[in-house]
Amino acid sequence: MSGRLEEMPGEEGYPAYLGSRLAGFYERAGRVIAAGQDKREGALSVIGAVSPPGGDLSEPVSQATLRIVKVFWGLDSALAYRRHFPAVNWLTSYSLYLDAMENWYKDNVADDWTELCGRMMSLLNDEAELDEIVKLVGMDALSRSDRMKLETARSIREDYLHQDAYHEVDTYSALERQYCVMKLILAYYDMSAKALDKSIHINKLILLPVRERIGRFKYIEENRVKPEYEAIFMQLQKEISDLEKEVE
Repeated sequence: MSGRLEEMPGEEGYPAYLGSRLAGFYERAGRVIAAGQDKREGALSVIGAVSPPGGDLSEPVSQATLRIVKVFWGLDSALAYRRHFPAVNWLTSYSLYLDAMENWYKDNVADDWTELCGRMMSLLNDEAELDEIVKLVGMDALSRSDRMKLETARSIREDYLHQDAYHEVDTYSALERQYCVMKLILAYYDMSAKALDKSIHINKLILLPVRERIGRFKYIEENRVKPEYEAIFMQLQKEISDLEKEVE
């Protein structure tokens, strides 16, 4: 490319000013005061689509972009082949605005929003590590608590991260419903972890009927979110309690 431009080549043949040109493009984003007589403010968001050859994120354009932007959505072809949409890889994607947004989430959603998000990401990271063990030695090598982590992570992927853009309700999910789904999934994990300590068989916890209602919660209309959440939570408590009584 530098040869065609008759310029000095930089990394891998790209122009030496590649980084500054990319920065000049992305710095257009932000709040601005529009020109004219009236005082007008506006905001411009820039979303860049970088598609490196062969998906190699180590090439110069991708690396220069990652050094500039503060949010990265890593699209994953493996997720798309598994029909998981949006196919955004939760392990490679990141946002550097989380700390700045923490107070906003506390004021507008819930005090423990950031904490719940962190717990869910921790479970997804644990799932990635446990998957490697399962591939090597099989599921039987895992402890009951690790199997419960895998089951909860599957629920996070399928019931929370998966979204149907063609569904009349799931095409858009308000923060209140997202928060309730997080609470239900983590409540199931916490209650199941305590039940395992009381010698309840893990298969009974996996096959609880309430799990189907948790999975379908994302399709609940906005005006029914709170009553449905309370009903599912009470059913979860009851089913766990019934299993504990059986053991006793």
